[in-house]
Amino acid sequence: MEKCIYNGKTLYAYEVLQNFEFEKVIRKCPTLICCDCGASVFFRHGKQRTECFVHKHKEECRYGDYCRKQSEIFKHAQRELTVHLQRIAEQHNYQLEEDVMIIPAHYTAFVLRSVSVSYAIDIIDSAATTATLEKHKNMYLQKGYQYLQITVDKNAEHESFSERTMAYLPVKFALNESLNHTALVIDKEYRTWSIYILDKTNISTEYELMPYVLYNDTFAMSISLDDLNINNLGFYTASSNDAYNSFCQTRKQAYVEWTHEQEKILKQTQIEMENEHKRAEQQRLEKERITVEIRVQRQQAEATKKKAEEEAKEQRQLKEIQKFAQIHTETGGYIGAKVKGEYQIFTLEEIASEFPKTCISKKYSITDFKERIKKMQEYRYTETKILFTKMCYISSEEKEILLEIYNELKESHSDIVNDIEYLMKNAGIV
Repeated sequence: MEKCIYNGKTLYAYEVLQNFEFEKVIRKCPTLICCDCGASVFFRHGKQRTECFVHKHKEECRYGDYCRKQSEIFKHAQRELTVHLQRIAEQHNYQLEEDVMIIPAHYTAFVLRSVSVSYAIDIIDSAATTATLEKHKNMYLQKGYQYLQITVDKNAEHESFSERTMAYLPVKFALNESLNHTALVIDKEYRTWSIYILDKTNISTEYELMPYVLYNDTFAMSISLDDLNINNLGFYTASSNDAYNSFCQTRKQAYVEWTHEQEKILKQTQIEMENEHKRAEQQRLEKERITVEIRVQRQQAEATKKKAEEEAKEQRQLKEIQKFAQIHTETGGYIGAKVKGEYQIFTLEEIASEFPKTCISKKYSITDFKERIKKMQEYRYTETKILFTKMCYISSEEKEILLEIYNELKESHSDIVNDIEYLMKNAGIV
């Protein structure tokens, strides 16, 4: 294990090797305990064994298993970051903790806490998947933590590049999902630190036509952890912020110049088109004189046809409404789609028997509710199901509107009142 508890404080294995006399004390110390399970541990270090703490008795310990699975670059990154995160914690009055189990079966490398905000910081390598990253991020957010990640990259970038062409998922995830679209990266081979910042301006989608400076939308530079800091948006350094602002300004200026050039090309194209139109104008006018009469006749015919279609549609809708009313009178059910010539019929109990898993995010107005109730009065299954779904996820403001409509319907002795009341009860409104 990387650390243990010594005299009430956290002691790291690498710290033991910094002083020979201290190492002798620690090797004989009987009071070292595991920082997770509380069992006794002892210090071990040899010619072929990296310094570590080991349980005195062979016991199952989640933290011990976790430490054994850590790669050397993971341990290196965590050791390097510890000193600088402690500096940041003291500077901003945070409390720093390491290897904390916030979410089940997962140790968070670092946690920074204050009265107003808490950060969960993970060290991520190539084994991470989209599902894992999304799951962890959502679980952290649910528990009130801002999620930050340190990524281990095989070859860190030091020049601007296009996020779209990257193949490395953890960095892409950090660039797109972090609050300030920033990824903090350690190079696996050289163990240098870099920061990537994605310019989310979305200048244009015509990437193949854009100059190099516009296509490359991600700023990259190497940094020193001595300059690392954190604010409500995540990690940053003062020098990287300045350089990134210059990067964005350069892209903005290049975009202005590029769009001006595109405007010139477009203007020239428009002039050529206008000249072509003028050359064809006389022919067009002659043809237009002949076609106007045909067009008018066609429009009249289309208008007549459209009117007939609308009347036929209205008749069909009226017949459908009458048919639905007849079926409802006979069965008491609500009518769905027609299958093999027969309408599907659903009882009110079937419609409200299952709490819907998907909510309707649209905020309903009085008009929306009245429209749904009107369709419900036509005994339409789909509209009734949608109204029930909205009732199940109704806001307090929407509830007031619905109850106002419901009370108005009660006064008018509408046939639909009992059915609406049934849906409301099953949705937990009344």
